[in-house]
Amino acid sequence: MEEQTTTGQAPHKENMKARTLTAIVYVIVLAGLITLKALVPDYGSIGFDVLFWAISIIGAFEFMRAMNCVSKVQWWCTMVTCALIIPTFVATKMILEAKGDPMSWLPPLLVLMTVCSLGAMVTAAMLVFDFGKSDLKSTMASLFCILYCGVLTSVSANINHMDVYSLPAITLMFLTTIAVDTFALVFGKLFGRFLPYKLAPHTSPNKTIIGFVGGIFGGILAAVFVWGLGCLVPQFRMTLDSHIHPLVSLILISIPTSVLAQLGDLFESAIKRGCGIKDMGKLLPGHGGVLDRFDSMLFASVAIVVCFIMVR
Repeated sequence: MEEQTTTGQAPHKENMKARTLTAIVYVIVLAGLITLKALVPDYGSIGFDVLFWAISIIGAFEFMRAMNCVSKVQWWCTMVTCALIIPTFVATKMILEAKGDPMSWLPPLLVLMTVCSLGAMVTAAMLVFDFGKSDLKSTMASLFCILYCGVLTSVSANINHMDVYSLPAITLMFLTTIAVDTFALVFGKLFGRFLPYKLAPHTSPNKTIIGFVGGIFGGILAAVFVWGLGCLVPQFRMTLDSHIHPLVSLILISIPTSVLAQLGDLFESAIKRGCGIKDMGKLLPGHGGVLDRFDSMLFASVAIVVCFIMVR
């Protein structure tokens, strides 16, 4: 009996070790990208652009493999669309900024919308011209992949190229998703036995309401950290025209960001449960695939970009 327990614990320990090492590498890479963006104002953002581009492409690959119903033609249409969305947006943005165009934010968004729309229309057209292989299920899966892995990831690219507060915004986005994950787990472990109410028992049985509250608390701590960073490093500082203190603004932003981050995690769990799989991939040891790691970010980015537009 003792031998069985030891054997059963070994894979768990190995998984935790791999998960910890992957998390450390992730934090180091993230810190490097933030430092690069802070020290090289003109071209430092490219590091994050490459990251978001990779998330979009690899995420699309993982998603379509999980769905296992996409025709070959629509698979290529979806991959090409997701591969073009961020590069065309970034290239247009940087060209217009180099020219000093005061409306440099509008054409990139129009280019982004055009690429997404054309990709979606070509993908949908395959339902007509490739009907033998591209059925309705395949078409809906492809279109949803463009929205989920392409459009949502491009929101993060928009944050990366905001005219003001881009650095604190993108730092808050990543720190919030990390803190939400960490404190949701900690609160669930510490208080789950006293408040065992499940958040979404049919989707993710291990997640509790108290863990959800812990995630919001973690997001608030991330906001406090970003504010403290702004007090020390000018590039992270926010000087708002409103009468609201920057710390209060960051905390208010962190709350919907934390909520959406956890919703994104639950949504990914629902997709995996519907597909009958545990992880979306195996690229990141201990974590699974790219979508397993960045699912929270995809949803959190929407709250970040909306809130930072409101506090300008």
